[in-house]
Amino acid sequence: RELNLVAFSNGPRKYVSRVLKEIGLARFFAEENLFAVTDVLPHCKPDKGSFDLVLKRIGKPPPEECVMVEDSMKNLRAAKALGMKTILVVGKGRRRNSSSNGSDGSDSSLLLDRNAEDAEATKPGDAPDETDPAVDAVVEVASEIGDVLDMWLGA
Repeated sequence: RELNLVAFSNGPRKYVSRVLKEIGLARFFAEENLFAVTDVLPHCKPDKGSFDLVLKRIGKPPPEECVMVEDSMKNLRAAKALGMKTILVVGKGRRRNSSSNGSDGSDSSLLLDRNAEDAEATKPGDAPDETDPAVDAVVEVASEIGDVLDMWLGA
């Protein structure tokens, strides 16, 4: 099954391209499927209008056929409200339901607590929360996204 991949950022196009190159995913994204904040003005994520513009530009697929990969809860919730499947990226070592669930008092659970506090400090009210009902799947890093997609596609 072929996937139509889109990168959509509230940052500039140069940023989108650079990040995809740095994480080794640039080859999967056609240039016309890279969207920056300037492509959706006067909207930006999480505004519904921004999603509508991107979906229109890629041929109006039903949101149910789309997957949103995000580290921002507000953007992820907006995608879920439209009917998209969602994957939350929490960051390396920040997954709550790993071997330490944050309740055992170990050094690793204290580190998880500090990581959550750091994320909240930089993104007030928007830090990754894998317990949120808008989250369909959780990964720590981009390299794990394929595993989730394979599972959903039955590969």
